[in-house]
Amino acid sequence: MKFRIYVITGLTLLACKIASAQEVNWGVKAGVNMSTLKTDLNQEKYLLGYHLGGLAEIKINEKFLLQPELLYSLLGGKIEDSFSFDDEGTTFNTKYKEDVKLAYLQLPVMAKYQIVNKLNLEIGPQIGYLLSGKSDYDVTMNFDGESITDSGSEDIKDQVKSLDFGLNFGLGYELSNKMIIQGRYHLGLSNINDTEASFDEDSVDRGSVKNSSFQVSVLFKL
Repeated sequence: MKFRIYVITGLTLLACKIASAQEVNWGVKAGVNMSTLKTDLNQEKYLLGYHLGGLAEIKINEKFLLQPELLYSLLGGKIEDSFSFDDEGTTFNTKYKEDVKLAYLQLPVMAKYQIVNKLNLEIGPQIGYLLSGKSDYDVTMNFDGESITDSGSEDIKDQVKSLDFGLNFGLGYELSNKMIIQGRYHLGLSNINDTEASFDEDSVDRGSVKNSSFQVSVLFKL
């Protein structure tokens, strides 16, 4: 409850700042994500996604800008693992592959500083709200010369925490007065795993799971 109050208060103050600012530029942006999930399995690979949305660019002074954004973003990652265990003298070898796709509504608030002409350094916090979660999985188990496979898709939204927090770091370059290209790294700070998996559930205990992504965007000022 306290967190919601803080978020509402922060958004209200930000809206008041935008309304009272002498110079505000509105814009839209879109781009690609190369995202992964940092897990205890240490076998993460990158998943290609995308993002799109709108933003406001608030001029504080000649060098400093504040840029809140509202984005739809597809994150996630590819997880691979293999392990074995013995049961009554029989050795079971298991290979596990999973593509996790997480759709978020994200609110980054970036502080931008002009290093040199047309080149900006940006840093700021981000909060994300989970809209959907999907897992495409493939499991193969080998024992005594036999092989058993299981694959499919499942909704995993209830296994992922609704809120995600992180920090963004990036650079932006003005190609023209209306067009900017941005590169950004998102560092997830919160554990988004909301389940305790077990062999009885035919799933894998991922332990701590955190979002991480590289983004390349094109921004158009309206």
